[in-house]
Parts: sequence; C-alpha cells; structure tokens
Amino acid sequence: MSNKIKKITEYLAKLPGIGPRQAARLVLDLIEWPVAELDGLARSISDIKSGPLLCKQCFNFADNELCEICASHRRDQTSIAVVEKVTDLQSMEKTGIYKGVYHVLGGSINPALGMLPEKLRISELKTRIEKLKTLTRNIEVIIATNPNMQGETTALYLEEELRPLAIKVSRLAHGLASGSTLEYANETTLANALKNRR
Repeated sequence: MSNKIKKITEYLAKLPGIGPRQAARLVLDLIEWPVAELDGLARSISDIKSGPLLCKQCFNFADNELCEICASHRRDQTSIAVVEKVTDLQSMEKTGIYKGVYHVLGGSINPALGMLPEKLRISELKTRIEKLKTLTRNIEVIIATNPNMQGETTALYLEEELRPLAIKVSRLAHGLASGSTLEYANETTLANALKNRR
C-alpha cells in the first residue's frame, strides 16, 4: 500500500465506528471521486475549525454565534429540551412537533468513563435559565436524555440541580424502549414521547 493511501486510511480509522478495513474501503471509494469533489472535501475538513462551530447558547452546530434554532423568532425560547448529543437534537427535530429550543449537554453522567457532572454543560444550562427568568417565570425544561442507565442517572441529577430554580421540569414519556438511544428512535416513537411527557 502506498504511503499516501496508508496515511489517509490511518486518519479515517481514528473516527468512531470506523476500523482499518472500513477505512481502507472508504479510501478506495475516494480514489474514484473527481478531483473537484476531493478538493471540496479537503476544504470542508480544513474549514471545520474556522469560525463558530457550536452555538454559544445551546451548543448545537452553528455557522454563526447562534444556531438557526436559537436565532429563530418562531421558536418558543421558554421551552428548553435538554439532550445529550447534537444527534439527539436532530432526531427530535425530525418529528416536526417540538417548537421550543434545545440545550446539548455534551454527553451523560458515566463515572466509569470519567464523565462526571462537571464535564457536562449543566452550569451553562443553569445560567441560561437564570437569565431567562429575568424575562419570564413561565419556563419549562424538558429532560430528554436517553432511556438507559446513564441517561436516567443524568436526568435524576438534572432534576435535583434544577429544583431550586423553581421552574417546570418534565421528562419525555416512556414510549422509548429502555436501553435505546434517541439518535436511532423513529419519528413516531419520539413524537409520542414528546406529546406524553410528564
């Protein structure tokens, strides 16, 4: 294998879920691409860290300081769905039902992997709520963590942390199968879980 191909394969194999064989297959596919598309891919990868990457308010992907959802005047800024990852946010958006905004924690509590509460964006959520409380008391936080052990632990921790703020806190209804993740839930299941939240 040439050094060029080997180097690209090594980089691709660093991505989660991509092993050396899968990386080699991807490189073989990339070889067939036109030069213009390869140049476009290279520029896109190179530009990924230039300018804003995450929304300063909710930590969704963004091209500006605020993501499209946070910047929209059509969204209910007093309803905040707290999710673990951006992919969970995207899954909820696909339902077309939720009209509020989001807050991406950046993971879930998992001491075995070193993910402790202070590594999540919980303090940013509390600061955001406190600022919002200066405008209105009618705030709802929907805890939309995954229905697995880490998600449940995170949800319980969040409920305790948010209790002193005297706001409405709800959770997604248990229409989601235990042990599943929001990222792979279908739109109907997520829609029902949103409608029947408690």
